[in-house]
Amino acid sequence: MSLDETNIFKEPLPVIAASFVGPALVANGDALWEEAKLPLSPDELVQKIMGQPMRRAGRFIKLVCCGALACLQSAPKEILQDKKVGIFLSTGLGNIDEILPFITQVFKHDGGFPSPNQFANSVSNAAAFFLAREAGVKGIILTISEEELSFESALWLAQTYLESGQIDLALVGGCDVFTPTIEESHDRINLTSDNSRFLPVGEGSSWFLLGGGQENKVGDILAVHFDSAESSRGESSVKNNLSDFGENLIEPFLKRKKEKERFLLPGFRVKETEINIWKNKNWQIHDYLPHCGIHSVAAAFGIAHALQSKKTGCFLHYNVNSAGRQAFILAQK
Repeated sequence: MSLDETNIFKEPLPVIAASFVGPALVANGDALWEEAKLPLSPDELVQKIMGQPMRRAGRFIKLVCCGALACLQSAPKEILQDKKVGIFLSTGLGNIDEILPFITQVFKHDGGFPSPNQFANSVSNAAAFFLAREAGVKGIILTISEEELSFESALWLAQTYLESGQIDLALVGGCDVFTPTIEESHDRINLTSDNSRFLPVGEGSSWFLLGGGQENKVGDILAVHFDSAESSRGESSVKNNLSDFGENLIEPFLKRKKEKERFLLPGFRVKETEINIWKNKNWQIHDYLPHCGIHSVAAAFGIAHALQSKKTGCFLHYNVNSAGRQAFILAQK
């Protein structure tokens, strides 16, 4: 990734369109939802966005396609014409609602014979290929999975492809779906009272169309930054990280841009004590998690939610994985 000495992209990465779908399954809407009622059926959303039922596709694939197509439908109609487009799907757990029945059938019932649909839906890149077919995209198609930092990794990878000229536009998103029970969800994401704020489990499919010129955009992605190593995330470690990335890199940029409004988007493993450090530095908090709940790629929902809000200024998403590695996304609207 080509960065200047301040760790900001040399050129802003334009966001042509952004869309988010949370557990209420309403595109770009902060509709009410209840953890106990998860998961809801996506068929009404499929009908609304795609205009017809989606056959031979599991729930994960449906949400991937609905979220991405909602994003594309909000972009200028001519934007994809004669363009090389890449799809970068990030997910922490993947199409687990299809993988589990497939594994159960094969390994717990004397081998068994899973159906062709079960097998097709269980392939790791199946959702991205379904999306490519529905969107008419014939470029690079990748699925990226790195637990809670999956979306940041996909965003970073998309930027390198755009910068190198291998693609003209990038459709980048994150999708994770609710696993069979709340307890299983906690276990699969490794959620405990020690490593996460107490919030409901959720799900989401949130997407961005990136690249192109400076016109008809809803915002810019300015930087994606990863810590070089895992940390203990003690108070001194947090303060050092904020000093290194926040004060030394972000603050000078904001001063150059004369950006006064600044919002922190804290991931679900960011503790209240850490959030308070940012508050004390005059950052406002854009807490998006009550709208989507905890899921591995909630960062994608957070950035899309911020860019679709009425707020303007600088948005900094601060995320941490269960091992303590920290990552930041800097966006502007």
